Amino acid sequence: MQAHSAVKRYTLQAGGFAAIGMALCYISMALIFFGLVSIPTDIDVISRIRHIQQQYGLVAWGYGCGYLLFGVLLAVLLQALKQVLPDNQYVLAELADRFGAIWLMLMMAAGMTVLIGLEQVFELLARDPLQAQALYHANNMLSHALGGGIELVGGLWCLLFSLAGLNQQVLSKALHRLGVLVGCLGILTVLHTLPYLKDAFGLLQMIWFVWLGVVLLRMQNSYASR
Repeated sequence: MQAHSAVKRYTLQAGGFAAIGMALCYISMALIFFGLVSIPTDIDVISRIRHIQQQYGLVAWGYGCGYLLFGVLLAVLLQALKQVLPDNQYVLAELADRFGAIWLMLMMAAGMTVLIGLEQVFELLARDPLQAQALYHANNMLSHALGGGIELVGGLWCLLFSLAGLNQQVLSKALHRLGVLVGCLGILTVLHTLPYLKDAFGLLQMIWFVWLGVVLLRMQNSYASR
């Protein structure tokens, strides 16, 4: 019994740090791409590719944090959240876990696609600039589609988990209400005509991740004090 309690405690602790780390991944990606790299908007595609190539270390770090590290942390968080909902057979909890796993795979695939794609673009640039441009556009489209052009899957995961939490009355109601809002915003990003939806989703989900992480760490502390 004590061994099971210790495993649960460490899983919750890992999940808490993972959730906070996911918020930091959002912040790191934003700082890199909107601050440190900051690709000019008034240059042609070839110049844009060269600009990315010159700062590829930062670009790779940004995508690595925003997609690959984020995916690893999401896997840890999903495992921890299985300890949070007492009724693991409850349909909303099960659906949430499945959509979380799909989101994890999409994020990892997006990160690997964009990094490998950029390497191929750089190789083509010297000998065939036109093909390099075409591949650059294709790589952007594919990675954007996989990794956040539409936040449907992440929104469904957040919404379903929050609804399951409200139904089973675990964690904070306010946290779950924020999660419902975040989830709905993510689903609405399917409608590209509505401005700032993605920005609102990203900002509010970042707050939700930090809040969730703090709650999980407090749960872990309650187990440690027993």
